[in-house]
Amino acid sequence: MRLWQLQRMDDLAAPRRSSFGLSLLVALGWYATAVGAIVVGRSGVPAAPDRYCPGFFGCLTPLEQLALFAIVGAPLIAGLLAYTAAATALLARWIPSPILAGSLSALSGVLAVAMATAVWNAAA
Repeated sequence: MRLWQLQRMDDLAAPRRSSFGLSLLVALGWYATAVGAIVVGRSGVPAAPDRYCPGFFGCLTPLEQLALFAIVGAPLIAGLLAYTAAATALLARWIPSPILAGSLSALSGVLAVAMATAVWNAAA
């Protein structure tokens, strides 16, 4: 064996893991981007001046609708964040890139909410 082919035990590194905190920040960044896009999209919709409001929440402006959804959807958002934190903890162990681990955990959280919504609608 040649000298350059020998490796010392100090040179062998443990498998690289991504940082949990950075991965979670990436996932939260995806959620903030999605919420920001929804807010910008809904705030640009003008309200009709004289409209008939037969529904219970029919006369709310788009920003008032978002505020109502934030209040009613708070348990859903809390569950989504808890699921994302758990998924990030698992994915950060196996994926060395915090960007990829955070993106996959955010995607898995959105898919979990979509599946739970589909099950809820099928049961109703």
